[in-house]
Amino acid sequence: MTDTVKITFLGTCSGTEPEIGRHHTSFVIENQGKLYWFDAGECCSYTAYLGGIPLPATEAIFISHTHMDHIGGLPNLLWTLNKLTNVSKDDRAALTDRTIEVVIPDLDVWDGIIKILAGTEGGFRARFQLHAQRCEDGIIYDQNGVRVAALHNRHLGDAEPFQSFSFRVDIGSKCIVYSGDVKGIEDFEPLLDNCDLLLMETGHHKVEDVCHWVKESGKRIDQLVFVHHGRAILEDPARELNKAKEILGDMVSIASDGMMLQL
Repeated sequence: MTDTVKITFLGTCSGTEPEIGRHHTSFVIENQGKLYWFDAGECCSYTAYLGGIPLPATEAIFISHTHMDHIGGLPNLLWTLNKLTNVSKDDRAALTDRTIEVVIPDLDVWDGIIKILAGTEGGFRARFQLHAQRCEDGIIYDQNGVRVAALHNRHLGDAEPFQSFSFRVDIGSKCIVYSGDVKGIEDFEPLLDNCDLLLMETGHHKVEDVCHWVKESGKRIDQLVFVHHGRAILEDPARELNKAKEILGDMVSIASDGMMLQL
């Protein structure tokens, strides 16, 4: 029997100037005592650690694309994991000789992150290993009862090599789909069959347009949660939620930083 799937939103803002109470996009899924990160916007490790999320349980990190509002916190996340091995005996035991998977669309950007970390104290000689792979269409992770599939989208164009991806996460009977940033919701429509939770960005889309698409799609989508907020939600979330509920009712909500869901 699959344990409860817990999703915590660490950052829910699109790539705007700093916003009070919101950081750039990141969320973490917890299942069977293991952590799976999706995007790593600013302060994600800070928010997670102070929120009691056990960072040393990190198994994998998935990056939808390498814009700063999705990776700005990634070097600090890795640095924080290493720091914890230096200050906590339990965390050192949990991370020593472990391998953390990192899936990212651009390995040149990953090389830059590693160079940043090499410039910090001690040259980032971590007790754990990092295994980076380039994100591609298809199954990109299948371990510990967690399967992650990626599908490229048109946010950064549709020419190979693809640089922007949407994700489907299957854990037992539960399915979570994360849009990433997309040109249109049809970009990741093939991932949406029998979806328990759709996490859809609003940085480039109107909530009413997304809601109408969901209503008319014929897809089984049980919950819709808006993330990666654009100006409309940032200016008046209550107004935008009312628009959405008029179309889809109580199945729709708007994520805030620190918000937690369980499936």
